[in-house]
Amino acid sequence: MKKTFLELKAMDRNVWIRFLGETLNGIAFMMLMPFFALYLKDKVDSLVQVGVVMALSPIAASIGSIIGGRIADLYGRKPIMIFSMVSNGIVMLGFLFFDSFMMYAVLSVLMGLCNSLFHPAASAMVADVTEPEKRTEAYGLLRMGHNIGAAIGPILGASIVVLSKDVIFITAAASLLFYAVLVAVFIRETMPTQTEEKKENNEKGAWKVILADRALMIYLLAGIVISMGFSQTEGMLPLHFDNEMKHIFGTNNPFPYLLALNGTMVVLFQFPISKWASDKPVGRMMLYGAVLFGVGLLAIGWLPKWFGAQESEAWLVMSVMFLVYAVYTLGEMVMSPVQMTFVANLAPEELRGTYMGAASLQWICGGALGPLLGGFLLDQLLGHVLFSLLGIGCLVAGIVYISLDRMTEKKEEKQSGISL
Repeated sequence: MKKTFLELKAMDRNVWIRFLGETLNGIAFMMLMPFFALYLKDKVDSLVQVGVVMALSPIAASIGSIIGGRIADLYGRKPIMIFSMVSNGIVMLGFLFFDSFMMYAVLSVLMGLCNSLFHPAASAMVADVTEPEKRTEAYGLLRMGHNIGAAIGPILGASIVVLSKDVIFITAAASLLFYAVLVAVFIRETMPTQTEEKKENNEKGAWKVILADRALMIYLLAGIVISMGFSQTEGMLPLHFDNEMKHIFGTNNPFPYLLALNGTMVVLFQFPISKWASDKPVGRMMLYGAVLFGVGLLAIGWLPKWFGAQESEAWLVMSVMFLVYAVYTLGEMVMSPVQMTFVANLAPEELRGTYMGAASLQWICGGALGPLLGGFLLDQLLGHVLFSLLGIGCLVAGIVYISLDRMTEKKEEKQSGISL
């Protein structure tokens, strides 16, 4: 315990400021997200329109992540991080003033674009100030901060939403603006000093280097399926529960309580798991995580349908779903920090932001495809089919991940030979 405390204390100040910001933002956004799909359901004409609105944000984010990563490499991490949070906070307030499918679609596009500018720069900043062997722990710490919010936010949201949905949007916007102030005042710029050769490579050949990186391309393709799974459990899952078990739970959807379990587990166990995984082969760790993740998705898909048909008691349903969601969360905790470490270690120093932007595309593509597929299948009451497809896809992605260990070893051997 003392050793863990000293390791946490030794983390760079930038990492700790981000930890605080991620915690505050996590509380605010997880107040909103469990109810966002249900909120849209009451405002638009069909679940397909809900899926379209939720898919537009990640589609727009595909542009924002590329722009954000390049700006971070060329002009620094801080400016784009601050702009992203301020603009996203303003967009969040827009939901208070409009009430139509078209305007929700426009706001979703702007939210995706503004939000996605932040993450490549922020992830590159962590890699800038952290030694390679400590990066999994640093990214794990940030996930822990986000999930402190995930543990608290849904419960607060469930209490507030019965009074006013507007308060949730205002709180989310305020947290973004406050986080922007923290970054502006306390975080120092970390963009590495570049030699003329690296600067020329950065300015002229960035995407040529990325597209030629076979390991990164395979990682991104496998990650799209994983991301589609995340997009369903974070956004569309309450609709699956509503379809299959509304006669069991009524208006008290169980989803916020499962999110609270997820957040609590990450807070308690993420850093020890990240520390355990830090010296293990990244491909193997991603395989373990993807298998647990996929098994969890399969169970999440079929058990609500079975419980709904049996008209099971609510306490029994919740007990089993807590167990299933714990398996899913364990897979998430093993896999997520290692994914960030893989990209950070793979990226040339002068292209970290661009690599992080490229890595974001897997989440963006999955986040766009997932709600579209989910909206269509859930509208047909086929949630069990949706989660079965994603669960099997995650198992296949895990097998793909294991091949990355050998590919990165070959790349390192080749680079070592060139340097000699």
